[in-house]
Amino acid sequence: MDKWKTICSQALLDTKWVKVRKDAVELPNGQHIDDFYAITINEAAAIVALDDYGNIILKKEYRYCYGRDLIEIPAGGFERGEEGLEVAKRELLEETGYISEDWQFIGRTVESSAKLTNYMHIYFADHCRKVSGQHLDATEEIEVLVMPLEQAVSMVMDNEICCNSSAHGILWAARKCGI
Repeated sequence: MDKWKTICSQALLDTKWVKVRKDAVELPNGQHIDDFYAITINEAAAIVALDDYGNIILKKEYRYCYGRDLIEIPAGGFERGEEGLEVAKRELLEETGYISEDWQFIGRTVESSAKLTNYMHIYFADHCRKVSGQHLDATEEIEVLVMPLEQAVSMVMDNEICCNSSAHGILWAARKCGI
């Protein structure tokens, strides 16, 4: 399959959190797009965390851009020089107070394939146990939800859990656990 060809590229924004560029591109059929925008945000890690009772550890957090609370698996962004598993372990503990010694990398998901260039690195943490309270950033207000994995699957199927990486991870865990 032929690829799109970049004619020129202009950086419009370059901050710690987001980069935006405007490209002029030529499509394989010869069509030109003079204002194709690509947005890069930091890579992030998300965690499908199960305890010894078949429960999944989720979070409910207000998401300003959507103007509502969303139910998600725990997740957070990479800091400079961090590896994915390091991020996953840190975020699970900070957001939920849980830890695990049993980790598996599920894979990288694409959150928004048309404009975003980042990946979500998804990990499976089994045999999680609560060891502390939350250690939240000043900007975070997170409610921890612990429920049977089967209930979370139903919530994905009913679109109550609608974030791509969360749905992906929950369905992966359900298949792994034979649900």
